[in-house]
Amino acid sequence: MKSGDLKRKSGMVRVLGGFSEQQNIKKHHPILQVDDIDDGSRIQISNELYKLLGIVFGNRAGYFFGPNFSYNLTDILCKDMLNDVFCERNAIAPGYQYDWQKMFEKIHDTIMQATYNEVFDLIQYVCLWVESRLFREKGEMFKSLNAIFQKENIGYRFVAGRITPITDNQEMLSIEEACRSPIEGGRKQIQKAVAFLSDRQNPDYKNCIKESISAVESICQVIVGDEKATLGDALKQLEKRGLSIHPCLKTAFSKLYGYTTDQGGIRHAEGMFESNVTFEEAKFMLVSCSAFINYLIAEYGKRGN
Repeated sequence: MKSGDLKRKSGMVRVLGGFSEQQNIKKHHPILQVDDIDDGSRIQISNELYKLLGIVFGNRAGYFFGPNFSYNLTDILCKDMLNDVFCERNAIAPGYQYDWQKMFEKIHDTIMQATYNEVFDLIQYVCLWVESRLFREKGEMFKSLNAIFQKENIGYRFVAGRITPITDNQEMLSIEEACRSPIEGGRKQIQKAVAFLSDRQNPDYKNCIKESISAVESICQVIVGDEKATLGDALKQLEKRGLSIHPCLKTAFSKLYGYTTDQGGIRHAEGMFESNVTFEEAKFMLVSCSAFINYLIAEYGKRGN
């Protein structure tokens, strides 16, 4: 068979920030994974969970667990999971032990095949089970898995020991609507902001915030007919163009603009370093600016524009 006769397969390789993404041939998933988790992210979660449990069980006699514990923790976890998670028979003959590797294969298969909510049920159960038996280094499993969730753009985090959504569908719809804005300048800047936030290889939270607020500024410049107006000036002129914005809303965005432009701000030449800006900050600004853009365009459209 000639090489040209072979049917080429897609999806065999997944390299974040690699050639395929650089050339816009494919994207691995949207801004945040909310209603599902892709296979690559599921593998990352499974690998991290296996590593963390290996550390815990490998150090159960001293570092993580009290020196007087003599029972087999892997046996207890296996038995509890069969009973509480998988609802399967958990009896074994006296003198025999549960096969931990076999149990983790079951955990891995579940992470790969189950619905996203059941994957989170499983992960949360395991983490809370381990946490309840730790006497040192409490919270480390939560921190490690939160780092994976952030790296993989999963829209959930462990908060106070429970997996909690950090976004909702309405926020995602708001961002997507802003990305389809009829005003080109603002549309392209919001799209850039999304790209900076969703780049799993090299996320740029500082520029996400910068492009988000710049998108609002561009929209306002078009509405007031002054391409050189700053956002602060443009907000003051909106009423002249028939847009009556509540004073509190106008003040809120004026202050957000001030946060990005004052000495040490995001858009200042000597502004804060990337390490000072968090994912949560960047996401808040992207969502807030997207919602404001959608509001401005809707109000502007009502006046026949």
